[in-house]
Amino acid sequence: MNLTPQQESEWIRQLEAMGTTTARMSLDQSKISPRFVHATSMWLAEKDREAEARRDASNSEQIALMSRASEAAERASTAAERQAIAAERANTRATIALIIAIVSMIISAVAIIVTHWDVH
Repeated sequence: MNLTPQQESEWIRQLEAMGTTTARMSLDQSKISPRFVHATSMWLAEKDREAEARRDASNSEQIALMSRASEAAERASTAAERQAIAAERANTRATIALIIAIVSMIISAVAIIVTHWDVH
C-alpha cells in the first residue's frame, strides 16, 4: 500500500525524531508497520549515503591536512639542515681562527725569547 505524500512526510518526521539507530533496529525487529517499511528503508539508505559522503569529506580533509603537515615538516627539515651546515662552517672558521691565534702566540713568544736572547 502506497503512502500519500503527506503520510510519507509525517512518517519521515517521525523517523528523524527517532534517529537512524532506533529506526534501523525497529525495522530489523519488524516493529514497523508493513506500510511504512519501504519508506523507512529508503530513508535509511539516504541517511547511509549522507554518512558516507560526510566520511569521504572528512577523509579528504584529513589527507589534505596531513599533506600540508608533511610539506611543513619537509620545509622545517630542510631549514634545520641548512642551519646545521652553517653551524658546521662557523665551527670550522672558529677552529681556523683559534689555530691562527695559537700560532701567532707561539711566534710572538719565540720572537720575544730570540730578542731577549740576543740582548744578553
